[in-house]
Amino acid sequence: MQPKRKTTFRLSKSNYLKYLRCAPEFWLEIHQPLLTVDDSKSPLESEHLRQQGYAVEQLVKQLSRFASNDEQMVEFQRTFHTSDYEARSDIVVTNRRTGTIEIYEVKAAASVKPEHLDDVAFQVHVAELMGARVTAAYVITMNGEYVRRGQVDKEQLFVITNVTQEVELRRAYTAEKAVEAIKYLDTTPMASLLDYCKDNKLSCRFLQMSFPGLPDYTVFDISYLKDDKRRELIEQGVIDICDVPDDFPLSDKQRKQVAAAKSGEVVIDLPAIRKRMDAWEYPLHFLDYETFQYAIPQFDGVRPFQQMVFQYSLHTIPRPGAAIEHHEFLVREDEENPPLAIARSMRDAFGDNIGTVFVWYEAFEKTRNSEMALMMEDHREFFEEINSKTVDLMKIFADRLYIHPEFKGRSSIKKVLPVICPELSYKDLGIPEGMTATIKWFRAVKWNSLSDAERLVIFQDLLEYCKLDTWAMVRIYQELCKLFECPEPQQFS
Repeated sequence: MQPKRKTTFRLSKSNYLKYLRCAPEFWLEIHQPLLTVDDSKSPLESEHLRQQGYAVEQLVKQLSRFASNDEQMVEFQRTFHTSDYEARSDIVVTNRRTGTIEIYEVKAAASVKPEHLDDVAFQVHVAELMGARVTAAYVITMNGEYVRRGQVDKEQLFVITNVTQEVELRRAYTAEKAVEAIKYLDTTPMASLLDYCKDNKLSCRFLQMSFPGLPDYTVFDISYLKDDKRRELIEQGVIDICDVPDDFPLSDKQRKQVAAAKSGEVVIDLPAIRKRMDAWEYPLHFLDYETFQYAIPQFDGVRPFQQMVFQYSLHTIPRPGAAIEHHEFLVREDEENPPLAIARSMRDAFGDNIGTVFVWYEAFEKTRNSEMALMMEDHREFFEEINSKTVDLMKIFADRLYIHPEFKGRSSIKKVLPVICPELSYKDLGIPEGMTATIKWFRAVKWNSLSDAERLVIFQDLLEYCKLDTWAMVRIYQELCKLFECPEPQQFS
């Protein structure tokens, strides 16, 4: 039997937005909240995002626009509610003469998104149900063009966008959906795999609850499969990738992936891999960055949300059969210009002959190099040369030249590494993934509450994590060499 809702239930702003995103998961969150604990983010990441949002709101409150005076009264975190709805607004400005209000929503985001408009529209709807007269609505976001020089310029850091017209166009829709959301709770939604969320796909808790025992390797794992084809397969009752019909239209790469899944065999295109390897020139460098991204720029020369490099690891094979060298650098202090320290160290580490630079997912490292080239004219040619000699090792796997059923269609290093080099693992590291690295570094250099011993542990964990990223590429390279009996570099010690 469906559990009854509490009579005091009010549809909150977050509930409303969840209903718009995924009605079944909204239903599940109200009726069976223990099944809807969000584990997509770690507690550390969730706390970091909350702190970032709070820091942004605190700066917004200091804007001259939000000073109470004889003409206006400014309230922060004002709540509007009726018997059915509840909405808290970040900022409400009341005209003392007319009594009309303006509503402002603060977002630690780079631009106004559709869900932000739905957010504000719900606030306006509830406020007007209470009898308020809302004359304007705004969304406050970060100014992506702002570059920090010295102290943060609060007046330049934010963009205040008037969304009154967009909210007005949503008026009828918002009223209809708000009523619909409450009524939906009194139904019993029926699950269908065709109702999968585009973001969560089969990770949707409602679908997992309704369809227990789904296969581990499904048609959702077929690389670059278009939505209409995926739906066609589901309508045919095909969920397991091994059940895809042999005559179903797929690209050559997709067909190879499906065939490998069915046979359980490794498929390697030796001529294509050999052709790529023949173009690689010594010295071979294996490079990885760790970066920090924050809404409020913490260092000079950085924009909101810009990925700022604070650490690199570099393994180098000078020539065939030579011993492997390792260089690394980690910014350990709250200094003004971390990228400059990175650049100076990297120039020494690379030396005069760059050769070939291997990365995993080149768009990330190349973009960081281009950003640092713009920030530091003296190092522009150096970073441009690195970009011109960069090879994306991931493409061997992303281009399906090396297919293993256990990759499950993925080509991230954390999927490829444990299959090809099972002796290596991130699981036992103090820092096992990039987001944790980012957050812990920020705390180590910015938080005065941490002891020197705590900082030392974080820095050591960061060095081990980044070092494994580049050593993983070396090991994968060594395994590729074995395919052709290439000279292997000596083991790194």
